[in-house]
Amino acid sequence: MMKVKTPFCNCALIMLLFLFVSTPATAIDIVTVNVGESENDTRVLFKNELVVNALELTKEEYGDYKIVENPNRMNIARAFRELQSGKNLSLTFAHTRPEFEQMARPVRVSIRSKVDSYRLLVVKKGQSAKFKDVKTLNDLAQFTIGLSPNWSTYKIMQENGFTIVDTPIYNSMFRMLEQGRFDFMPRAVNEVYDELALHKPVNEGLEIVPELALFIPSNSYMFVSPKLPRIFDRLNSGLHAMSLNGDLDKLNEQYFREFITRAKIQNRRILTVPHSQIPLTPSIEEPLVKTDIIISE
Repeated sequence: MMKVKTPFCNCALIMLLFLFVSTPATAIDIVTVNVGESENDTRVLFKNELVVNALELTKEEYGDYKIVENPNRMNIARAFRELQSGKNLSLTFAHTRPEFEQMARPVRVSIRSKVDSYRLLVVKKGQSAKFKDVKTLNDLAQFTIGLSPNWSTYKIMQENGFTIVDTPIYNSMFRMLEQGRFDFMPRAVNEVYDELALHKPVNEGLEIVPELALFIPSNSYMFVSPKLPRIFDRLNSGLHAMSLNGDLDKLNEQYFREFITRAKIQNRRILTVPHSQIPLTPSIEEPLVKTDIIISE
């Protein structure tokens, strides 16, 4: 009898090939961050550690990740333009305002525990005495202020009738102040001491007015590109978890406790700056935090 030849069937091999084709490789989340506005911009250290901690905390749920630095230095306006495409930047940090919330997705965790709502007045060395009789915002408005048009404080101080001198470049604003182009510049408690330490005086140098501080109500958020929903979900869960498990407080303590102590806010006259720049209603579409990753091991 003639035997009919049948194709050789290695079922195990076929099954292996099927699994190889049908199972996608585990994706790694690529998160692109910026490097600050200048080589002296130490503010990115806290921000980048915050990103790492949030990604680490969500590793069990989302898997591995890779952080990539965009080497191009960019101000906040350019950063938000980049976020709209999500190709060159995944996230940035900013004091929230209505137009920012239309351009990117905010993670509604106030990252600095309101430390950056307190602003100290930086002036040319020897000029602090001019501010000793300032008791109200109207008194302070007699002095010119230097601000970047990209900052949230620009519109806020405009609303309050201040005369503003534009300082669009981060590195040059300190030099402009020292050269007398304007009278003062408000800088947040968490940034001012590092900035003055890194500034190389051209002439007399700069100093902080000892008696005054501004309180500008604000929320500083992480903003994520609307083109990266998975990255948003991951960082949203991670930052909310950090807020609840105490990790965010510890990070703030690590980076800002020394500055809070040095500022001696309790010894200063606090002038509250009212404004309309904080959005009143959070989006109802924000995902809730995943409760199973709140407690870190």
